Amino acid sequence: MDSFFDKNLTYFENYLIPDDIPTIFIHGVGLDSSMWDPQKSYFKNKNVIFYDLINHGKSKKGFKQLTFDDFNNQLIQLIKHLDIKKFNLIGFSLGSLIAQHFTSEYSEKINKLIIIASVYKRTERQKTKVKNRYRIALKGKSITVDSIKRWFNPEYLKINPDVYSFFYNILERKNVDDFLPAYKLFIESDDYAIDFSNFHMPTLIMTGENEIGSTPEMSKMLGKQIHNSKINIIPKAKHLASFEKADLVNIEISNFIS
Repeated sequence: MDSFFDKNLTYFENYLIPDDIPTIFIHGVGLDSSMWDPQKSYFKNKNVIFYDLINHGKSKKGFKQLTFDDFNNQLIQLIKHLDIKKFNLIGFSLGSLIAQHFTSEYSEKINKLIIIASVYKRTERQKTKVKNRYRIALKGKSITVDSIKRWFNPEYLKINPDVYSFFYNILERKNVDDFLPAYKLFIESDDYAIDFSNFHMPTLIMTGENEIGSTPEMSKMLGKQIHNSKINIIPKAKHLASFEKADLVNIEISNFIS
């Protein structure tokens, strides 16, 4: 896979396959495009693009405040750089929210949409939990261990200590000042309404069966808002189903975009 920067210092990796509709992957908050390693391997014969969000990974940093418009503009500049007119879009967690906001503004550019582990209409109790985690991070305390425990089943981590280390290292090496503006946007995302009226493209909504943050109930509610959508609940998976249950998720993605 080749890696590049566009003129706005967005880091991206891609396989270029002629005559194949591109598929762009958006990672979650605090992570980077390496969270898609199982997908990079599986889709190596497809036209796929993985990029780091601003304030994340190797992309441009230093934004003290972030909005969904900022992330929309980043993606617009990237597809202009790559001269892409229409593409499939896949987002995970915060990335799934960015994908939805982008689609709301630029639906004509989306061929198919895949939403993985998205929050939707969080209850007051659910909002309180994420706000408490944000306050802990705001004080400079690490939320890494808590995050990984929420993202994976304990049995999986026990027999895959390398995966624990992999995500621990990603989360611990991030700059807190860069992380917090994106995390704040994720915490407050319920305040940013999405217009689903022009979501006419085929849409796949996925989350883990054991997910407690982006619950199956949220995915089902979201599915009722999006015309032409399909719900898939990944058995025995938590937040990072795309990693823990990569085989199942990859097959679902492959069948959907092919």
